[in-house]
Order: sequence, then C-alpha cells, then structure tokens
Amino acid sequence: MSIQFPLPIPPSGYQRIFAAEIDCLSANELLVRGQFHDHRIALEQTWNVRTPEYEVIAASARQVEGDPQSFAPELCERYSKIAGVRVGRGFTKRVQEALGNLPGLQEHLFFAIEMARVAQQVYQFPPGFEEQFVPTSDNPTEQARVAWTKDRTYMPELANSCFTYRDESANVFAEREVRCGFEGNLTRPQPGDKRVFWRKKQLVISSLPNGGYQCESAMQDRIHDIQISFAIAPDGVISQAQSRGERLPYYGICEGAQLRTPGLNGQRVTASYVKQFAEQVGGASGCTHLFDLSMDCLRLFQIGAD
Repeated sequence: MSIQFPLPIPPSGYQRIFAAEIDCLSANELLVRGQFHDHRIALEQTWNVRTPEYEVIAASARQVEGDPQSFAPELCERYSKIAGVRVGRGFTKRVQEALGNLPGLQEHLFFAIEMARVAQQVYQFPPGFEEQFVPTSDNPTEQARVAWTKDRTYMPELANSCFTYRDESANVFAEREVRCGFEGNLTRPQPGDKRVFWRKKQLVISSLPNGGYQCESAMQDRIHDIQISFAIAPDGVISQAQSRGERLPYYGICEGAQLRTPGLNGQRVTASYVKQFAEQVGGASGCTHLFDLSMDCLRLFQIGAD
C-alpha cells in the first residue's frame, strides 16, 4: 500500500482554512457565509438555509483567487443551482450534479460539505418545543441533561451518532457531574441576531524526512476547540496519533471519545480508510468531529497498492 499527497507542499506545509459565520434572518431561516482557501485558490459561498429541514433555499459563490484553467469560474456561475438541496444523505451527489465535472469541482465540494456541517450547528426550535423540556433544578448537570435531550429530539439523527449522543449516555447524568460547554442562547437565536455561530477550521499537511506526512486538523467554534494529529509513513502506517479537546459541548461525557485516538497507532491506511477511522475515532463510540477532521486530511491523499 502506498500513499501520496498529489499537491506540491510548500516549505511551511500545505494549509487549508475554512471559516464561517451564521446570522439569524427569521424564526426559520439562517444566513451562512463562508470562506475557503489554500495557496492555490480562495472561494466564498453564501447560503440561505431554511430550518428545521436545513434546506438550501438560495446559494451563491465567488472565486476570489485561482487559476481559471485549474479552477473553472463556471462553477461559481452554476452555484445557484444547488438551491433545493437538503443537508443529509445524498447531499454531495446533488451538489456535484448541479455543478458538473469541471476543474476545481473537488474544492467546491469540500467547501460545500463544510458549509453543510456548520449550518446544522444552529438550532431553531419551533414554538412549544422547549416547553416540553423543563429542568427540575438549576443544577448544571440537570441543565446539561435537558440540553442533551433537546438536541436528540430536535435532530433525531444525532441518536447513537457519537459517544456523547449514544443511548447509554442518558445514564451518565445520574452518575457524575456533566456541564454544558456552550451558552443557553445558542439554541435560541432571535431574528436579526448577527454571528450567532462562527467556526474556523485549519488543516496542515507537512512532509516528513522519512518520506511520510504529518497531518494536523483543528476546529474552533462557539462549542468546540478540538484537534487531531497523526503521522503517516510512506507505507501508510500511522503513528503519533493524538487528539485534544479544550472546549467540548458536554464536559463529563465528550472526553471519553478523545481517549480512542491513540488506537490508530500501528494501523495501516488502506483504500477502506473511511471504515477504519469510523470504527476507531467515529461512530457511537467516538466523536463525529474527530472523524470529520481526519477525513478532511485523508481525502486529499492518493492511496493505492504498491
């Protein structure tokens, strides 16, 4: 098994940055503005998103930098065609069909995936929803339990999607202290509120003296400050895998998923790396964000048999 990074790596490493801000336009509409760039291209996208369906009702894109031979400007011109797509299963395929197979499609798809991820971080509860979930006390753990329950009810697909939202975590609130790492107003944005959510992500891929690569991928937003890093040898073997969580949604639960990252050490990256990483750092025993941060790096590589 061989692994290669297909892009030239600058002396400081290949760096890709995504940043986004979300404004609340109405009781069921969000405005998502994002920027995405590396040393070759800079893009901007703007989405109007209707909740709770998380349907893109309007979209536009602009290419700020980039060689038009490598990154076709027509992709931005076609971007309004993604209107109607919903965040969820089939999202990437729908965006690809709308844009067409032109040079630079991969970068637009990576960008759209980031926009979809961040859009779902803002909840707009319908009238009467919160009244169903009344805390029995002001205890921080009880407040966290209610927030956790609301999360899973508002977005059912969260159930068992990660370690924190697995069914078994319901028992943790009775066993130890759990507290929210976010402010309560995050789930109660008011029409006209600006920057109700923000996110910045950065990945860096550097060359190693042995011909391998060092991968670092980090995310900061109103809820998270997490990072995962690992080295990949020329033969695909992973080493030095570690992660950290400086800010987490639910302290007392989320830390458990961070403990699984060193289990990547010694594994060899294969063409089935998505399944490999899902089993070790993702899924109901791991962290969705650590999995996504890992995939952001690995999807840039070319992986094949020797």
